[in-house]
Amino acid sequence: MLEREKVEKVIGKTFADNLDEEIFKVNINWFYTKREMVEELGCANFIAAVKLAKVLKRLNVANPQELKKIDPISLARAKGVGPASLFVAMCILEKHNYDAVKWWGYNGNLNKFNTAARKARKRKQEV
Repeated sequence: MLEREKVEKVIGKTFADNLDEEIFKVNINWFYTKREMVEELGCANFIAAVKLAKVLKRLNVANPQELKKIDPISLARAKGVGPASLFVAMCILEKHNYDAVKWWGYNGNLNKFNTAARKARKRKQEV
């Protein structure tokens, strides 16, 4: 990771001060700090992470193993979940050695997020 001085100089002191703040927190055993999201997950969309954590709490998903069992189309139907939140979910799964493309169910005819969201809006099935 970049040295703190470089982060302060380029991004700002406030960001450097809050780098170890928990940003994705589902429960006391499953959380990521901003630093861990960047270093370990490879994504820095903190707003999407907060939204995803709220939805996972609401769905009683307590760990990545349970996240893997959720159908991504069902997750996409949840209020507050957009493409960025699905990206964060995919990063979490990849970090825990789950294949995100396999989770999505890719078999050559992939239902992409926009297709799933459009179908969900038509059915008005919001979780």
